[in-house]
Amino acid sequence: MTSVNTLTYARTQTAIYVSDKMRSLIRTLILNYGFDPQKLMDAWSGWVHEAARAWMETGDLQKFVIEFYQPGAANASARWDFPIRYDGKDIDQMWIDTDFLHGSVAKAARPPAGCTYRILLVPRLGARDLPGMSDAAFLGLSGLTAREAGTIIGTPDIMASATYYR
Repeated sequence: MTSVNTLTYARTQTAIYVSDKMRSLIRTLILNYGFDPQKLMDAWSGWVHEAARAWMETGDLQKFVIEFYQPGAANASARWDFPIRYDGKDIDQMWIDTDFLHGSVAKAARPPAGCTYRILLVPRLGARDLPGMSDAAFLGLSGLTAREAGTIIGTPDIMASATYYR
C-alpha cells in the first residue's frame, strides 16, 4: 500500500509543478508576441490550474492549447499545443527548457495586431467531468501547419512538449 501512496503523492507534486511551469511558459510566449498576459493569469487562477492539475493527477489531460485569433474569426491566426505524456520514468529530476521554447517562438507565426487569445484544456475521452468545465470547439487552422518543437518540461512522471502552427 505504501507504493500507491507514494505514486499518488508524486503525481500530485508533478502535476502542480507542470501546471506552474506551463503557466510560466505560456506567459513567456504571450509576452514574446507582445500581448498582455493578464487574461492568462486571470484564467489560470480562475480555472486552468485546478482543472489541469486534477486531470494530470489522474492521467487524463492530453494537452494545453493556446489559440491566437481576431475577435469573431472562425480561424486561428496562430496556435500552440502543449501535449502531455505520462512516461517520464527514465528522468530523475524535474526540468524546464525555456531556451528551446524561445528558439521555437522565433520560427512560429506571429499573430497580427488586433488578436486576442484563449486557453483550452483537452482531456482524454472518458475523463471525469470537472465543475465549471465544458466542451469548446477549436478554431479552424486555415492553412496553418503543425511543427513539433520537442520536449519542454520533464519530470519523473509527467512530460510536456510543444507544437506550434505556422
